[in-house]
Amino acid sequence: MILYLLLGSSCALLSQAPPPAPAHQLASDAELFFLKGEYQDALSEFQREYETALAAEDRNQALYGLACTQIITARTDLELAEGIVNLQKWDEEKGTGPFQENRRLLVLAMKQQGEVLVKRNREQQRQGNRKDRLIANQKEQIAQLTVTIEMLQKQLEELEAIDENFQVKRKTL
Repeated sequence: MILYLLLGSSCALLSQAPPPAPAHQLASDAELFFLKGEYQDALSEFQREYETALAAEDRNQALYGLACTQIITARTDLELAEGIVNLQKWDEEKGTGPFQENRRLLVLAMKQQGEVLVKRNREQQRQGNRKDRLIANQKEQIAQLTVTIEMLQKQLEELEAIDENFQVKRKTL
């Protein structure tokens, strides 16, 4: 009888276990790759999930992850634009349903691109400052050369005047 109670009570406990979380709440392998910084693996996995997803919701979630991965790995404006286009496509296909995707992916991608933009902006400022200094130096050199040319022209005029005087004196002799 005790055995029967133990078996019966353990079965009751098993049947009361909470159901597993819905699939959209579990992190996919692709998300885990992304969060670990393994972006090429994440990109491949999101692409595979996107291409093989049977449900529209799963396909759209994979598209979101793909877009975030493309954005975070973008090294050129064209690559960044491709990620943004996919993010817009995800938004259009998402419709008015609740946002179920992992927000952290997009936040990390935007943070990364923000840092890239700040770095690029600093470099452009440095290059601009170097160009400004070069232009200022060249303007100074031009001004100095202009003064030298004017001085040489004045000396040439003086020499021509001396030569003319010399020629006049020579003819009179």
